[in-house]
Amino acid sequence: MTAAGPPGSGLAGIVRLHTLAWGALWFAVVVLFTAGVGVIQAAGAAGQMPPLTSGVEAVVRPADPPSSAPEPPRVVDVGRTG
Repeated sequence: MTAAGPPGSGLAGIVRLHTLAWGALWFAVVVLFTAGVGVIQAAGAAGQMPPLTSGVEAVVRPADPPSSAPEPPRVVDVGRTG
């Protein structure tokens, strides 16, 4: 007979290794995503981002801004009896 250690230690080691590997992968993904967002924000703040496409620009900056003139009074039509 061989001394194999406590029962279940082999499976627990594999599960622990698998969990550590997934944890390391998620940590790397979060760090890389955060770094990418920081680079994009820094480039935008420095004015180095490419211009928006025309379709997006029309939504972000409307071609005809609303007028600052006051609106005329609205006529409310109430039902007539009779």
